[in-house]
Amino acid sequence: MPSDPTLFWTKIGFCIFAFLEAFLTGIIPTQSKTFRESPKIMGIANSFAAGVFIAIALIHILPEAMETWDGIAKNPDHIFPLPTVLVVTGYTLILILDKVLFDTHALFSHDDHDDDGHHEAIDPAEKKFRENLRASFANIK
Repeated sequence: MPSDPTLFWTKIGFCIFAFLEAFLTGIIPTQSKTFRESPKIMGIANSFAAGVFIAIALIHILPEAMETWDGIAKNPDHIFPLPTVLVVTGYTLILILDKVLFDTHALFSHDDHDDDGHHEAIDPAEKKFRENLRASFANIK
């Protein structure tokens, strides 16, 4: 136990608070029907979560990895930043896999028909894109 019990209990209190905050804000979207059925809210939540993960990687993990790499290399003349290259390569690979494996289904899945008999995509982003495209072409004529 540290020499200052107040500091120790303050840290314990903040750990409990952080856990409860994460737990409650994680449970609310899963229990709320509004959150589960709204693609806009889920998109915002996914974007926020992705931003948190990227911030953790770039602000906390990458600088420590680069510092460790500098300590291992022991050569002040080395100029190849291996940790940075690995991070960029990994991020690009994950982005490509995500876009290829999980977003291409919107290009091929057509289940609904609109009033004109055209196929409408299930994906809300593609549907909005098509509506905006039609509106922009309508304004050109």
